[in-house]
Amino acid sequence: MNKNKRGKFIVLDGGEGAGKTTVAKAVVDKLGWNAIYTREPGGSQYAEKIRELLLSDDAKHSDAETQFALFWAARRDFLKHVVIPALNDGKTLITDRFDSSTYAYQIVAQGNPKLEKLFWQVRDTFLDGYEPDVYILLDIEPTEGLTRAGSRGEAELNHFDKRKLNFHLQVNQGLRDFVLKKVSNGEVVDASQGVEKVIADTLEVITKTME
Repeated sequence: MNKNKRGKFIVLDGGEGAGKTTVAKAVVDKLGWNAIYTREPGGSQYAEKIRELLLSDDAKHSDAETQFALFWAARRDFLKHVVIPALNDGKTLITDRFDSSTYAYQIVAQGNPKLEKLFWQVRDTFLDGYEPDVYILLDIEPTEGLTRAGSRGEAELNHFDKRKLNFHLQVNQGLRDFVLKKVSNGEVVDASQGVEKVIADTLEVITKTME
């Protein structure tokens, strides 16, 4: 265990079809043995069960407040059982989505500004000093992203993926607001580029973060 240096907590986020999972796994592969890939919602045993609920077809009938509560419940378990132990062991954790998505999807895209004050209060309590070192937004125009996502096939799409274009436009705006305005450690990578260039640009941001 590395007792002298805490690891790095890197978040990759973006709208549907931005290539988050592909880029995150490629980055972990290039960084080597000390890097770990994980995802949200999920990442821990209990959080994965909540993920099943949140992304099931039944969940499309839930409101933003219910989703908000479940995402934070999953996130807290993920932090306790995966994030904190990994960082304390000096690992580099690459997470596919994090609280930036909750802000974009449940507050901005679903039109619930009243949740924002609660968001920051819960964030302060649940993260307990383990805020990400950098948020990297893989930014892509929603129509292009949805076209990419649609190529995966209907069976691979969840109820968020299937929502109308305006919802995804609002998600994109929410993610940009969070990364560029709401936190001081956000970076944007153009995800409309070829995948190898996106991976290279993402690695460049991470390398600077780790210096």
